[in-house]
Amino acid sequence: MDRAELRAGVAREIISPPRGIYLIGYGDRTKGNVGVHDDLTATALVLDDGRERLALVACDLLCLNEFVVDRVRAQVGGGTRVVICCSHTHAGPIAYADRRSGRARRAYIDGLVERIVRAVRRAEAALLPVELAWGRAEADIAVNRRERRPDGEFVIGVNPKGPVDRSVGVLRVRGVDGTPLATVVNFACHGTVLGPDNRFVSADWIGAMRARVEEALGGLVLFLQGATGDLNPDYEWGTGDPWRAVRALGEVVADRVIEVCGGGLSPLAGAPLGLDRQEVWLPLEARATTPAPPRSYRKVLLKVVGLPSFLMFVVDPLLKRRYPWRSRVEARDGVWQVPLRVNAARVGDLGLVTFGAETLTEIGMGIKAASPAQHTMFTSVSDGCIGYLPTAEAHAEGGYEVDAAPFFYRYPARLAPECARIASDAAVRSLRGLY
Repeated sequence: MDRAELRAGVAREIISPPRGIYLIGYGDRTKGNVGVHDDLTATALVLDDGRERLALVACDLLCLNEFVVDRVRAQVGGGTRVVICCSHTHAGPIAYADRRSGRARRAYIDGLVERIVRAVRRAEAALLPVELAWGRAEADIAVNRRERRPDGEFVIGVNPKGPVDRSVGVLRVRGVDGTPLATVVNFACHGTVLGPDNRFVSADWIGAMRARVEEALGGLVLFLQGATGDLNPDYEWGTGDPWRAVRALGEVVADRVIEVCGGGLSPLAGAPLGLDRQEVWLPLEARATTPAPPRSYRKVLLKVVGLPSFLMFVVDPLLKRRYPWRSRVEARDGVWQVPLRVNAARVGDLGLVTFGAETLTEIGMGIKAASPAQHTMFTSVSDGCIGYLPTAEAHAEGGYEVDAAPFFYRYPARLAPECARIASDAAVRSLRGLY
């Protein structure tokens, strides 16, 4: 199929929450947001090759619960296959609500679903023949955060010798007449420049990057967060104006994108399109010996925050208020397991893998290296989130991502050490099937 036979459309909706909605990403915020510094967006890119229609939606959210994703899929319908990728900003709202949630939160989630669906439908209505081009650059704004203390404990800090994926993948989408439609940017770095003291809604450094690229190149930017589970911005909280740091770090990445678009892009075959979805069940370190998963997470979380065990009764009410996540845990093969959503997509010569998890950087790098596609992007926190997905090596070392984070998702135990291998093998098999 000729590149000109691929059609694409792009559209954007604002998804900023109202004042007062709690922000997510840190456990010690005791009040809701105080206003919007820069708007959060949902940007939809719809691709259609005449046989398959794929909608890629980039949202300025920490992560989106899989049950909310399913609401979007059901409302879009019509054969359009939707993949929702979150930027992982820690200045965005809690993105889940159920019947027990407050009215304002439920109303926000209902509106969020409507706006994402509207972005997809507007993009579908704007389809036109396009050409694709691909380029790659490098940016140095992230640092590995798994720091080992002298006593051997792993903490969230700075590990200058740790692995970092500095690659910036750039996909440009233009009409056949040269009209700029979209620039897809794939890079790995947490959206945590602003830190826990910030209570303003913001897309963090990602928003600053996007604004600069759109001003320079035209069209809309979709940011796809890479394997950033152990990568933080190279910026220390409290050492200067965080908003200035947001702009500075965002513009570093933007400049690399603008530079490669100025002369480093190569034409890319954009068809055929293909998408393989899976739920890959990952084992926890707990035998399934009871009808329902035990609430052992309560004891662990009390220890994490330094509270005595007799306060066990406060854990669930606090989680309901601060992280009202709905997780799936099922007994399979005698152990408790959780489902990781894995997508493998083909856009002609470009492959894309998404994990519904905060994925450590070596995992994403390994998948890209093993891909049969000419070029490959990896994006995490997409179509849901089961928490962190550590490597086997990180699992043996321990630390927050391994020992504490699973219990905020109400799991009865940690993920098993083989989970990264199980997920990676499944993703690469899917890619090979598409090619």
